[in-house]
Amino acid sequence: MKRIIILAIISIWASVVFAQDERFEVQVSNDTVLAGNYMIVQFDIINTNGDFTAPDFEDFDILSGPNTSSVFSMVNGQTTQKSSYTYFIEPKHEGELYIEPAYLYNEQDTLETSPIKIIVLPNPEGKKIEPKLKSNQNEFSFPSYGNQPFYKEKKRKAKKKKKKFKTRKL
Repeated sequence: MKRIIILAIISIWASVVFAQDERFEVQVSNDTVLAGNYMIVQFDIINTNGDFTAPDFEDFDILSGPNTSSVFSMVNGQTTQKSSYTYFIEPKHEGELYIEPAYLYNEQDTLETSPIKIIVLPNPEGKKIEPKLKSNQNEFSFPSYGNQPFYKEKKRKAKKKKKKFKTRKL
């Protein structure tokens, strides 16, 4: 009986310790955009799998997408899996628009993102602004060494000034 209780406690502890944080998220480059500009919408599936169903984007023109990426990492025994679906979209008209929810269907349940309100402002001057998503905290960049991670600057020796002596004939 003791063994059964101990095994039950260990299995519950292991499931809590090794449980992955399953998430289905959406992020946009801007929630306000000038007419004639495009924006980026990215759906992230973290530590889960399933069939992804994108929203209709009925008030937007899809310029590119779905562009997919997948990352798997293991750090100190902790694994993380992330799949992303990215769309570049341009609003069809000015006003208050909505990006409807996306869905992820898996064996256990159905996950859904929240709808996102996008405000499209007039752009009489025709300004073009390039959108960017917020940087991922796992990404890093190198200083201005031509993006060479193992760049080692050579130490320069200080040049000694040579003393010039004037010589005369005797």
